Amino acid sequence: MRAVENTGERILLDKETPLMIARHRCAYEFAGDFVDGKGVLDIGCGEGYGSSFLADGAHAVLGIDYDPMVIEYAQEKYRRENLAFSVMDVENLGLVTREFDVVCSFQNIEHIRDTSKLLDNIYRLLSEQGVFICSTCNIKDASPGRDTPFNKFHVKEYGADEFANLLGSRFDRVRIFGLKRGSLLRFCRRIKKLGLFNFLPEDIDPIKRFYKNVRCDNFFWTDKDIGNSLDFIAVCNK
Repeated sequence: MRAVENTGERILLDKETPLMIARHRCAYEFAGDFVDGKGVLDIGCGEGYGSSFLADGAHAVLGIDYDPMVIEYAQEKYRRENLAFSVMDVENLGLVTREFDVVCSFQNIEHIRDTSKLLDNIYRLLSEQGVFICSTCNIKDASPGRDTPFNKFHVKEYGADEFANLLGSRFDRVRIFGLKRGSLLRFCRRIKKLGLFNFLPEDIDPIKRFYKNVRCDNFFWTDKDIGNSLDFIAVCNK
């Protein structure tokens, strides 16, 4: 299996920290409650780990990404009867004619210049009772104190109200939730900053051991104080 270049544009499981992997997996675990027995489109699927997770419950999952290399990697790594991957730029979603019960776009919309075109196409691809689930970073966390993204691959980052208004311009019902650090992660983060265990060897340092095993359980989604979240996730209906 040919390795995928780590450009920093997308999450690669064998390149990224457990902390960042867990944070990104949270969106897929959230979406898992919506996909049972459904037909799912995963936009910007990257190396495919999230599409494969959704395939655990979905009837069928199609993951798309513009990069042929990551799609080739996904096709080789995640082989399931109800899972397919295809090379496709979001600019070409208009070529897709089939409908989906669930469309997912995780940490992708901040990369898109023509969001109106994207949302129009997603609306068209959704079945009448379909659900669009979209996540993005919070500009306050991703680019604190800046009006423009720190990440060179991001075109536009959003605050909570701006994100809700963007999706609300196309969908009749939009519910927004925010991702927060759990209590144990907040505690370990404070201890890490203080450096209290820096003198210990790595194999017995409790903070380093914790960060090597961070899971989605160390984060949680909430509808409270969304503006100060790490990421946002939206559930959109026609």
